[in-house]
Amino acid sequence: MPKPPLPEFFCARASSNHSEREFSRVHLTGGIQYGVGGGNGILLSEILKVHPNQRGVLADLPHVLDWARERGFLGGGLAARASFADCDFLREVPQGCRAYMMKSVIHDWNNEDAYGILVNRREATPNNGALLLMEGDLPEENAPSRGKSADLVMMVLAGGKERTIEEYRTLLRGAGFALNKVTPTGAELNLIEALPV
Repeated sequence: MPKPPLPEFFCARASSNHSEREFSRVHLTGGIQYGVGGGNGILLSEILKVHPNQRGVLADLPHVLDWARERGFLGGGLAARASFADCDFLREVPQGCRAYMMKSVIHDWNNEDAYGILVNRREATPNNGALLLMEGDLPEENAPSRGKSADLVMMVLAGGKERTIEEYRTLLRGAGFALNKVTPTGAELNLIEALPV
């Protein structure tokens, strides 16, 4: 049986220099969306503003969620459709959503840790669900790029790395996902849609 059409949308982690409106141009098909490692919730709030029939869950460490509540991006008129869930994505991710979103999370980690994070996502993602990653655009060819500079920064500061699309494909495959679609956002980031296999 073919899988139903999946949403195209963008994930939230923390504030960025990019237009949050750019990332919230989404087409959702229903259900609850999880922003895993969602930081202050600004992007999830933009998604909920654009899609008034959606609900969202901001999932992060307790102290990060306290900070997100103080910032108030998911308060006011969004409070009835937004909730918060304690989550340590290195250990497990709460179940109950069709789509799990992460922005600028995987590049923080080396391959071993990134693999573990993605395995946790796969355990939570239903077979008709999706994982959506928003990650930097590292070109395959040997040419100057912002992604290559970011790769050095991630390696030195966090022990992580930027990855090419093929590297993401391999990492996702090992964790039980198939890379389905890559959509450039116009902000030197790609939306990577992965489906459970």
